[in-house]
Amino acid sequence: MPVNDASVPDWTSLGILLAIVGSFLLGNAILFRPPRVLIEELFQLRRRRLAAVREYVFHRVQVGVGFLYLTGGFALELFGRYQPGDPSAPRSFPSLWAGALLVVTLVLLVAGWFYASHSFRVTLREHFQAHPPDLENDRELARELGELFEVAAQPEDTVESYAARLRASLRLSAPGRRPAASSPVHDEDPFD
Repeated sequence: MPVNDASVPDWTSLGILLAIVGSFLLGNAILFRPPRVLIEELFQLRRRRLAAVREYVFHRVQVGVGFLYLTGGFALELFGRYQPGDPSAPRSFPSLWAGALLVVTLVLLVAGWFYASHSFRVTLREHFQAHPPDLENDRELARELGELFEVAAQPEDTVESYAARLRASLRLSAPGRRPAASSPVHDEDPFD
């Protein structure tokens, strides 16, 4: 008895579509960075902003989703190749499945962005709790941390009062002081 082609998708076409979307995600995460930015980072002419680190985490999410799609696409192509089908049945593009794939991809990327942002903030807070920054002397870092953790500067703020509010919000100790639970850190460079 022939299989109803309306209920069974064309697995090969769906696999090719998954492979294309996966390749695009991989390419977007790896290749699409301006050459000027790469050169500036290579020669350390540019101070990396904290947002660039968050974007790096998101690019890793894109690589993961792209790899999953690419391998899943190849698997579906193999599955479709060996599925018995009615050779006289008309073939059409699996539009419904392509739309579902688009929705799933967008949901995964939005969830990936929120995961990257949350993971980045948690990890950044842990890093600065273990290695308290000198926010009074690094105003650019203080501004970036304030924007990232939504600690707005007030008109009456001085550098010291803003740094103190930022430290309180992030639960950071003052530079030079270590939290009680942390292990001692050697400030000396072992290669000197």
